Amino acid sequence: MKNLGSNHEKNIGATSKSVTTVVLRMLVSATIVSLFSLSNIIIPDIAPQSVGAEEIQPNVNSIEEINFSSPLNNSYSSGTPFLVEYDNTTSLKPIKNASPMSFDLTFEGYGTVNGIKYNDNGTGIFLTNPADGSVYQKGIIELRTNSDAIETTYESISRKHNNGIVLDNGIMIFNASSSTGGELSFLNNTVAAYKDMIDLRRGNLTTIAWEWE
Repeated sequence: MKNLGSNHEKNIGATSKSVTTVVLRMLVSATIVSLFSLSNIIIPDIAPQSVGAEEIQPNVNSIEEINFSSPLNNSYSSGTPFLVEYDNTTSLKPIKNASPMSFDLTFEGYGTVNGIKYNDNGTGIFLTNPADGSVYQKGIIELRTNSDAIETTYESISRKHNNGIVLDNGIMIFNASSSTGGELSFLNNTVAAYKDMIDLRRGNLTTIAWEWE
């Protein structure tokens, strides 16, 4: 009977997590539709094909060493995040028939999650709504250690500030890691809420995330 009870609790937990993931995706999608109607899609301005990575980030030895004060606390805080990541943009390509400042992009960097250091690279889209300057982003990031790797999809909505800084909020959904029982396997099927700060002038960004439990 104890085993049956334990299995029942695990099934309820798994179902709850799945429902949470679906609800989060629906909320993000609903916001996206309201912000980016087809009536706002126009031909983009000429934009650079690539930007050079600018290494200005400090070394990351632990999450406790990061300063999480403003402007990173742009809308919410859930205590010390379990993930901190620094990235530099490696390429930008204008998206045809999209609004100005809308790109396919690639980026790479490094970070720490639950005290484990990793390197990362990612691809995504950066869409700017010309009506109000808001930004929608979606893409995939691969996190890699010496012995393991895992991918996460991300999706966010943000506002662009006049000083060239974008602050956004979104969700990350992790897949399964590349090795069974690997050091990143604790992230398997994890959902995280995140926010980041993008410096459009330098092409770099800082991301902090909290596990959704």
